[in-house]
Amino acid sequence: MSRLRLSICVPTYNFGAFIGATLDSIVGQATDEVEIVVVDGASTDDTAQVVQKIGQVFPRLRYYRREINGGVDADLAEAVDLARADYCWLMSADDVLVPHAVERILGELKEVYDVYLCNRTECDRDLTPITQKSWLAEECPDIVFRFASNAAFVQYFRKARSLGALFSYISSIITRRDKWLAVKPDETLSRSHYAHAFRLFSLLQNGGSLRYIRAPLVLCRGGNDSFAGSGILERIALDLDGFELLATRLFDDPSVQKAFKAVMRRERVWTRLAGLKVGTTDRSVWNTFERKLRAFYSPGQLYIVRKLADRPLFLRLARRINKALHADRRLPMG
Repeated sequence: MSRLRLSICVPTYNFGAFIGATLDSIVGQATDEVEIVVVDGASTDDTAQVVQKIGQVFPRLRYYRREINGGVDADLAEAVDLARADYCWLMSADDVLVPHAVERILGELKEVYDVYLCNRTECDRDLTPITQKSWLAEECPDIVFRFASNAAFVQYFRKARSLGALFSYISSIITRRDKWLAVKPDETLSRSHYAHAFRLFSLLQNGGSLRYIRAPLVLCRGGNDSFAGSGILERIALDLDGFELLATRLFDDPSVQKAFKAVMRRERVWTRLAGLKVGTTDRSVWNTFERKLRAFYSPGQLYIVRKLADRPLFLRLARRINKALHADRRLPMG
């Protein structure tokens, strides 16, 4: 048997409707150097049956079902613990690898970097491609970052155009297992959905390396965000809480914290925040949300958000300007 070089680690909970497509996309291109580790957080749907059926034809698929739902942070950590390969590809249970993605990554692993970060293609619920974005600036090619100083982190964060560059999207991340395991988990981030980001940034500190792969190697299934709670406000609040914790727990240098938090403002531009306020009828809900925003946005910016929300004509104009400045790169269809 070949030495295992890549473990694809899949935490899941009640994704029986989607995990079959995820696993099929891996099995169809996996070599003898690849295994799959699925950790199920006590699903109540048919997840076990779907996974076990695929395991009958792919013997290097290992399935573990937990007795209780401990959250995605715990499930992902356990999947990496159980993995046996040198590298772990962290994978959501509703996303799909593009053809030849495994071959590309196995080739990349020959260079032995600590973390690899690829891009994704955003799709609808049926995996029809919609938008292709880059985590880093559009002009940024395949490149290696080495984090030997605070200045190196600042440089990287300044190139970031999305929270995906800060490890918000797990399916685009491949990491050295030994380096991951050498980092003690921070219990403060337990159940934040960003415990993995703490470990990744921690292992990059003191000279760690990150290989950025510009190509999108994953199809991201949209319209199926299991963390969204009852609305978009809750989903953004999850990011605000998680990245505020990461900034304070990871970085002591104010310049690094500032550059880190600036990525949030690129992801969530002020005109969209005004639109959220318009759609929030409960004032107490908005006030709670705005308190979280204060960690990232200035009082002046939040003042403008409130004023725009009170003036629909100005808001529509601001949206048009924002759309022109931040237009998504649409994929050709058909």
